[in-house]
Amino acid sequence: MKNKFIYIYLLGLLSVWGCTSEDSSPMEELPKAAFTATPSDENPNYIVLDNQSTGTSIMSSWKFKEDGPFVRGSQGMDTTYYPNEGTYKITLYTGNNAGVDTVSQDIVIEQRDPDLPPIGGDAFLLLGDFEDGNVGDWNAWGQDVSVVSNPGASAANPSDLVLKMTQTEPWQNSAVRSIPQVTPFATKIVVDVYFEVAGELKLQIESDFATGYFQAVPAGEWVTLEYNLEGEVDPAKEYPWILFQGNTAGSYYIDNIKYYALDIGGNNGTVYGDFEDEQVGDWNAWDQAVSVAANPAADAVNSSNFALMMTQADPFSASAVRNGQIVGVAADKITVDVYFEQAGSLKLQLESDFDTGYFLDVEPGKWVTLEYDLNGQIDGSKEYPWVVIQGNTAGNYYVDNITYYEQ
Repeated sequence: MKNKFIYIYLLGLLSVWGCTSEDSSPMEELPKAAFTATPSDENPNYIVLDNQSTGTSIMSSWKFKEDGPFVRGSQGMDTTYYPNEGTYKITLYTGNNAGVDTVSQDIVIEQRDPDLPPIGGDAFLLLGDFEDGNVGDWNAWGQDVSVVSNPGASAANPSDLVLKMTQTEPWQNSAVRSIPQVTPFATKIVVDVYFEVAGELKLQIESDFATGYFQAVPAGEWVTLEYNLEGEVDPAKEYPWILFQGNTAGSYYIDNIKYYALDIGGNNGTVYGDFEDEQVGDWNAWDQAVSVAANPAADAVNSSNFALMMTQADPFSASAVRNGQIVGVAADKITVDVYFEQAGSLKLQLESDFDTGYFLDVEPGKWVTLEYDLNGQIDGSKEYPWVVIQGNTAGNYYVDNITYYEQ
């Protein structure tokens, strides 16, 4: 059945490729698909493809992953990119009016792209240092959680202010950040902690409280704990929060909470969409047309293979939406690469009230990087349920490399 679908798909392509069939010859040579795949000398995560197919008036299409979309190919050299190690199946479909042929190769990527931020390196998202005196996104389901002076400043943690939890019984009080932050890209969470009585600090990321990660904490001094999450996050499960619990009565303190993940860029930016896996991921458009497509015009600003495409008949009729309370009071900016087929503006919508929003102009026919300044714009008393991106032009527009930064 799958082969029948591919054949029908290629016939559809050929109906487009072969529109000038009045000039075609009945003696066309049957196509023979063939290609070589060679790692780039500059970076082996880039694979250079040489289409060596033969036949008369042939056209070609690629699949860069077994479950990926069809991408129109050239009759010469193409390049695809795999940021992470693994085995990927590349398939070439070649056809003309005489028929179709296909060939596949398995490509082994030996390493994560060395140009990406290193695992456990300096690229992280700071989820709380509390030096502004506010609890920010952290709460304790109505229990006592507050920002106080550092109870024992030292070389391990010289901060002025920290987050304090007070409890009369073990596990009674928690520091909770109810934002679905943790993804399968997560590598670790790091936190400074101070206990008045020796015990353990539990990190809880799943909704099932039978799970969790425990580490011992001595009494009367700051220690830095590192919770290793690499390979621990199941994409099929829900991770609705980051939660810390202490197993001692009395007060305990946490500070400098850092989230590390493979998809976090430099300068503490978190990439919420680069679409190089050819999946829309957490992005949707309220059941409207949103899909991953080949980059319409790769250039120095955005050289990605794939981008998120919205198609709309009227301005603002289709949006890229990522639901979830991503934006916190410490928000600094959101950046996004955008390509418009005609001049217009791109709106960033964070509140549920659509009379609000941030607009930036977009030139047509080329990629531009827009930077939405959110520093001081986020009101802790308001709800920010999503990140919505809307274009004010009819036709197609594309977004890519959507990155969120906190201060």
